[in-house]
Amino acid sequence: DSARKVFFVHGGTEAGEREEIRKIVETQENAIIIASYGTFSTGISIRRLNNIIFASPSKSRIRVLQSIGRQLRVSEHKMVARLFDIGDDLSWKSWVNHTMRHMNERIKIYESEGFTHKVVKVDIGGKQT
Repeated sequence: DSARKVFFVHGGTEAGEREEIRKIVETQENAIIIASYGTFSTGISIRRLNNIIFASPSKSRIRVLQSIGRQLRVSEHKMVARLFDIGDDLSWKSWVNHTMRHMNERIKIYESEGFTHKVVKVDIGGKQT
């Protein structure tokens, strides 16, 4: 979709530019924001946020719930809120890698909060199991 606007927000993005991006996204149907936890986990309110992707190994309950809270804001344009949480499982025998340990902690948070969730495993070749 060539009309879709995509924005990248990181720690070096000035506060004024972040606010401009927020305003644009509030008026767009299919805008995408790629942002780090540090820039979007707290203090941001975007009502039209339908999808979030977690692709960072954090296990902080507060950070996770605040990030989800960004998405749960009510909007007349929002019918669904989805979170895609990505974690690399590089475990071997009894050893569980750092990213997977954090993913498991986030799953516990989703369960304790009563969020409907599904785990989909995809092997390196792309086959879902």
